[in-house]
Amino acid sequence: MDERGFVKDDTEYSSVDKQYEFLHMSPSKYHNPALVKEEQEVLDQLYRGWLHYWNHESREDFKNGMVGARRFYDFDDMLSYDMFGNTERTKFNEHFERIFPYWNDGNMEFKDIEITALSPEFAYSTMIQHTWGTAGGVPFDTAFRRTGVARKNDKGEWRWIHEHLSFPTDMKTKQADFTATLDPVKATKMS
Repeated sequence: MDERGFVKDDTEYSSVDKQYEFLHMSPSKYHNPALVKEEQEVLDQLYRGWLHYWNHESREDFKNGMVGARRFYDFDDMLSYDMFGNTERTKFNEHFERIFPYWNDGNMEFKDIEITALSPEFAYSTMIQHTWGTAGGVPFDTAFRRTGVARKNDKGEWRWIHEHLSFPTDMKTKQADFTATLDPVKATKMS
């Protein structure tokens, strides 16, 4: 973890206990010790995998159509609300095909990741995701809230079925904060 609280190296999340060690707040009261195995699976399959993919695989995978990124999603059931708008169920593939190749040249790190398994088949997660690089040749540097819902399929593979990515917005100026550092108390005032 760096001095800002971000983790870029997927190997730093060697166990699910690291999510608690790296949190800058109290953990959720909804963690169930009986589901720690499921939380570890989600961490390993989705979040460590996602970090590794974007920091080590995505640039090479571009020439393959970003097929490596497909392993993280249940395309048939995926529902997404992100910075680009709402993607309805069954339409995620179209969104994926347009967005992922465009944003392939980037790096990623996480802050305050917390995975909470709700059952042996369902889990949700929250974090701040920082992503930087170039998109379509244009430099970018953004940080945003990422909330994910994952389901374990019949093969024992965890896949995202919902994700919500959003920037805080200053309600007075109507400007999004691409750094995710806006004070939420001050940002709610319209005047």
